[in-house]
Amino acid sequence: MDMDICSYLRSERISAAPYTTLTKLLEKWGTIQPDREAIVCYSHDGTRTSITYGKFYNDAVKLAKGLICIGVKGGDYVGIGGNNTPEWMVGTYGVLFAKARPVYFPFHDKSGDGIKRTLTKVGGCKAILFDPGLGDSHWEVMQRIAQVDQSTGGVLQSDIPALKWLIALSPIRSHEGFPTIASIFCDDNTELPEIDPEDIAAVLQTSGSTGFPKVVEKTHYEFVKYGDDYAFLLDVDIKKDSGTSYYNDRPFFWLGGYPGFVMVVGGTRVTQKTMLALSSYSEIVQFTKTIIHKEKPDCGFFVVPFYLEMTGSEDFLWKFRSVIVSGQPIPPICFEGKGKVYDAFSALYGSTEAGMIAGKIYRSSEPRGDEIMGMLPLAGMELKVVEKDGFVVPRGSKGELYIRSSPPFKGYLNDPEKTAIFLDSSGWYKADDFCKINSAGHLEVLGRVSDVMQISGNKITPSFIEAYVKRHPDVMEVVVFAIKDQSHADDVPCAAVVRVDGSTLTEESLREFIKRELNITEDAKFTENVYVPRHIVFLNDLPRTSTGKSDRKAVKNMCLPKT
Repeated sequence: MDMDICSYLRSERISAAPYTTLTKLLEKWGTIQPDREAIVCYSHDGTRTSITYGKFYNDAVKLAKGLICIGVKGGDYVGIGGNNTPEWMVGTYGVLFAKARPVYFPFHDKSGDGIKRTLTKVGGCKAILFDPGLGDSHWEVMQRIAQVDQSTGGVLQSDIPALKWLIALSPIRSHEGFPTIASIFCDDNTELPEIDPEDIAAVLQTSGSTGFPKVVEKTHYEFVKYGDDYAFLLDVDIKKDSGTSYYNDRPFFWLGGYPGFVMVVGGTRVTQKTMLALSSYSEIVQFTKTIIHKEKPDCGFFVVPFYLEMTGSEDFLWKFRSVIVSGQPIPPICFEGKGKVYDAFSALYGSTEAGMIAGKIYRSSEPRGDEIMGMLPLAGMELKVVEKDGFVVPRGSKGELYIRSSPPFKGYLNDPEKTAIFLDSSGWYKADDFCKINSAGHLEVLGRVSDVMQISGNKITPSFIEAYVKRHPDVMEVVVFAIKDQSHADDVPCAAVVRVDGSTLTEESLREFIKRELNITEDAKFTENVYVPRHIVFLNDLPRTSTGKSDRKAVKNMCLPKT
């Protein structure tokens, strides 16, 4: 097949990313602009906290020396969990300056089992740095992970091999005197190791859309390159536009939220501590608008549903120089903010495994039609769309996307079986996304190959929600499916339930049961929108396939008139 008509794309752009480390960049900005704010965080109650580059650099160096003094060595893994805070940043860079490897984890699983599973799989985790959370909720999780001497932070017993220390990123309200990162700062002559751009800078978890989350290692240079990709899509010159302010409320531990761009340009990252403490789209969007009106950032990064609700509100009064929108297929309605909300709009497609994969800038001065927003491969990327047999399809045909990147995705850490499934011998990563390359040579992302739901930038498997529904003693069977919320372009979880004979279980009582099982706390109220079915339909029986399995598609079609 002629290359010009087959579904293969190769980037023509060469990355402008400097071959350096995140630690060298922090040292640079901490030295030449020590008084500039690096990170600005807003709590859900409106409290504003920040840290300057000078303090950020000095604190990270002192923490690195303290970690070395308690036995953390180059190549050790250090778990880091918590909300977006300046302390999270100091913790991360302290670990990096010590040449250790941060392993990031969320606190969505209140039992702590998921954290233990991840850190055990990684192996060699010497310490955990954690944010206590609202009402010390994260501290409660940590106590399920390890027994600890609360005066020293030394681990007395844990199922995680090699774990020696638990250290709080900020004070624990209920346990005054528990060690924090500030309490182990060391300002002596301890020598810090030299860091190479190819050293590991982070261990990230995948979405878990194909089962339990897998883990992927990323180098310093990869994050610097991603920062350059962001700069390109935000129309920022990394050599001239030092000081750019940038709004991004995504979690620091998520690839799309990792603060690499701000470090590449020496700018200010404006964020929310955690949006999960707010209970609805409207609350989050209203709070986001308040922050943006106060801080007036030059650029912004948003997932589709929040962007659409924000730009659709009449009282949004700020115009960005440029924005990136990502997280799921991007509808043309996003262009209604043209010239009013932004001057330049970029669609971005990425993954934890392959990084920033494809994107395209759409300027308000350029005319365009109503087609789906197509994208081009970013620097170092090759893309192809294939049939089930693995052969490349003609342009305009749908298929599964394969990605080959430079630097390459090398596979999942300590998981050769999953690596073999998703990464072939030629270095092509199977993305599990339906795509096509249109006649203009642009990639269009059409949806997931699997049944994964995309909610507020999160990828949620129906089976995860089904497991919680099935815990109710009155539930005999359940099938979870998604419907599209047209106002947000977001998936909405719904459930079809077969009750046990004689049960009087109601939709509201089942929804309350699921919330209790999920242990949704005050600092994570928004997770109700992600994990609790908005519509529950009770059926006498479920339609089945010829093999006797529940037919998810037929269930959805049966339930749609009732949702």
